This record gives sequence, C-alpha cells and structure tokens, in this order.
Amino acid sequence: MLAVLEKEMDKIFLNDDLTFNFEAITDRIIRRYFEDLDAYYTKTIRDNKRNDRQVKDLIREELARVLRKHRHKRILLIAHSMGSIIAYDVLSQGISDIKVDTLVTIGSPLGIPIVIRKFHAERHEQSLEVKPRTPESITRAWYNFSDLDDKVVLDYTLADDYRKNSKGIRAVDHLVFNDYEIDGERNPHKSYGYLRTPEMSDVLHHFLSE
Repeated sequence: MLAVLEKEMDKIFLNDDLTFNFEAITDRIIRRYFEDLDAYYTKTIRDNKRNDRQVKDLIREELARVLRKHRHKRILLIAHSMGSIIAYDVLSQGISDIKVDTLVTIGSPLGIPIVIRKFHAERHEQSLEVKPRTPESITRAWYNFSDLDDKVVLDYTLADDYRKNSKGIRAVDHLVFNDYEIDGERNPHKSYGYLRTPEMSDVLHHFLSE
C-alpha cells in the first residue's frame, strides 16, 4: 500500500519536470504539517554579528564547520529526519572539497515530492535533471533505514528517487523495526530506536572494523 501511495503522491504533486501541481496547496501543506521544513526554507534570524540570515544558511554552515574539522578522518555521517535534508544540502553543494565515506539516513523524508521539489528549485540554474543525484561527496556508501510505521517517512525508498553519483553510489534502502517506546507508546520515528537496530549495528561494525 505504501508503494502505491508513493507513486500516487508523485503523480499528484509533481509534473515530469518537477514543477509543482497545486503549488499554493503544497505551500499550505508545508506550513501546516512540516513546520521545521517551512522554517528551514523561509525563516530568517539575526546572527551573532546582528546580520539577518536565512535559517537554512546558518544550519548548513554549522554542519559544514563540523565536517571540515574532521576532514582528515574517515567520516560516517548519520542524519535523522530533518537532519537528512540538511545533510543532503551540505553534501550536495556546501562542501564539495570534503569527502564523507558513508552517509546513513534514518527516518528520512527525502523521498517526499515536496522535499525533492525544493532541492530542484534551489539548484535549478545548475541542473534541469529530473531526479536529484547522490552527492559526489559520498565516496563509499549511502544507507537509508525506514520503519514502515514511521509517519514522517511516507516514501520509504530513496533508491528510485535519487540517481547514482559518478562513483556509482546511490541509496541502499533497508526496512527496519524501530522499537522505541515511551510510557508504553511506540514512537517508530525516534532516533534512539533507529540507532539501536541490528542493521545500524552492522553498518557501524563494518565501518569501524575497516
């Protein structure tokens, strides 16, 4: 059912060139159901130098700063939920000079048409390609973990939404069981639950053992 929903979402919200159908409606959807995403793309904030800056620029700069600090190490970057959008932005256009060995996205909304359209719109002058490309900064692997009950994910496969980079790397999708509970209620989107899955342990084990 989720696979069918994914295809129908693409047909409803996106044209072949990734322009929006019902653009006013999708903007309202972002503001109503994706508050963090709306703030990321539309809000401004005053930085330490009292300059008005876009929120997305400040957040990207912070991640890029941390990655540059460790640029001489092999890096495994784990990005959860909204963090996967920030990681994709930074790896795609913010730090082309820094390499990330492995990217792991968990509970990621990267497959949602609204998010893909935002990527396309921001990079429109550089590329008119239909599907976004796996960032060139990723040198070995991109793993994507999704729980089918995670309501943030919706589109749980990314391999069909993002093309390979020049190294032949694209997302490898894994369905996992996020068993996190709080007060007896399951939260399949929680980062803790994703981080302790056997599949995540395998990725970490192979990375560290190498």
